[in-house]
Amino acid sequence: MKKLDLYVLKSFIRPLIPTLGIMVFFFLMQMVWKYVDDLAGKGIEWYVLLELLFYWAASVVPFALPVSVLFASLLTFGNFGEHYELAAMKSSGISLFRGIRSLIILNIAIAFGAFYFYNNVIPVANLKGQSLLINISKSKPAFHITPGIFYNGFQGYSIKIGSKEGEGEQLLNDIYIYDHKEAKKGNLKVLTAATGMMRPVADDRYLEIELHNGATYEDIDKKFREERQKMPWARSAFDTAYLRFPLTNFSNADLYKTRRKDFMMMNTQQLKETADTLALQITERQQNFTKNLKGKYKFDYIDVASGVAMNIEKENVMGNLLSGMRLRASQNAIRLARSNLDYLKQMEREMNWRRETRIRHYLEYYKKFALGASVMIMFFIGAPLGSIIRKGGIGLPLVISTIAFLIFHILNTTFEKMGRELLIEPGAAIWLPSLILAPIALWLTKSASSDTALVSGEWFSKVMARLNSNKS
Repeated sequence: MKKLDLYVLKSFIRPLIPTLGIMVFFFLMQMVWKYVDDLAGKGIEWYVLLELLFYWAASVVPFALPVSVLFASLLTFGNFGEHYELAAMKSSGISLFRGIRSLIILNIAIAFGAFYFYNNVIPVANLKGQSLLINISKSKPAFHITPGIFYNGFQGYSIKIGSKEGEGEQLLNDIYIYDHKEAKKGNLKVLTAATGMMRPVADDRYLEIELHNGATYEDIDKKFREERQKMPWARSAFDTAYLRFPLTNFSNADLYKTRRKDFMMMNTQQLKETADTLALQITERQQNFTKNLKGKYKFDYIDVASGVAMNIEKENVMGNLLSGMRLRASQNAIRLARSNLDYLKQMEREMNWRRETRIRHYLEYYKKFALGASVMIMFFIGAPLGSIIRKGGIGLPLVISTIAFLIFHILNTTFEKMGRELLIEPGAAIWLPSLILAPIALWLTKSASSDTALVSGEWFSKVMARLNSNKS
């Protein structure tokens, strides 16, 4: 490697590494801010928090790497231009492409490394980060329960507390537990207690809540309307009561398998296989839905004795019934129509969920490939732009890189949202931002290699003259 290539590499890597660290820290703080209320003051050991931050830091690298490459290239070539090092290279017969040849090779290597990191390291980091959060939740039972807010994490129950205190915040005050196990009948049972304690029991298979000085209020559901109108209810007081909730979903042995279904924790092969499986499931569910719905509407009367279908009048169905049966038939038809309507709404929600899940897998699949392309595009925007503006230091390159990255981030967010809402194809949603910025990168590179000003003085003079003439 020649001295020029080595010098250019050192000049680029020197700002790249600290910039990447700063950007990772910046995006990491955004994630920490999301959980700061849950993590702060919960008695969690410092090394557990450090491990959690380490896993989270890996997941924000795809956001930090493109802007770091952009800033480093802007700063490097801005310094080259300000100190006339680019002019010295060109006067020696070295073109811009020859001068940045080593950086092009380096950024290609960074692009492939980014794909490998996104495809193999980040899914594992996301999995272990979520597993650690679950383990924290299990070891600290009151982790997710916020005072004054209903917690619905246990199936069939809603829990609300007034405050938490003690080691691990396991001591609870002003407890309200609503029993929704019989959801069709409504909220019929409420448990209240002045104080209580939460703790895992039976080898962490259950979460036990010990209630003190409380009472149970229950509405009694009567069969007859006259008795229901009296609104009967029962109250029973207790000194100590115990409730146990199963924690089988939080078992460490099955934790890895259960969390592998999350698309953020899969590599490209797993994402493709899962998306194909979801597509087959959607097709199968549509076929079953059509079959089930057709089976609900039959216009042939079958004689039970002979098992032979008999012809009936289909234009006037009610005409086939006796007058005393028509009211009952109408009521049954209305009830069936309402049942089918509920079935249709349920199937619509299910199919929308399946399609959205499948789309999210495809979006994540294409994002792993697009990261490398975004790194190259940011380099070919930053390097020629820095050589054109010829301004070193941190100030101007920081402003330009921030604006460029905001544009890139807005494009990514907008098109990805359009992809999730099925407005455009997932591949187009991920690749369109790069395709939009690629011509700009080519134009800047061509302008820098030919020493062409982005906005010539002659063009600016014409614009100012035209504005002055319009004012006069």
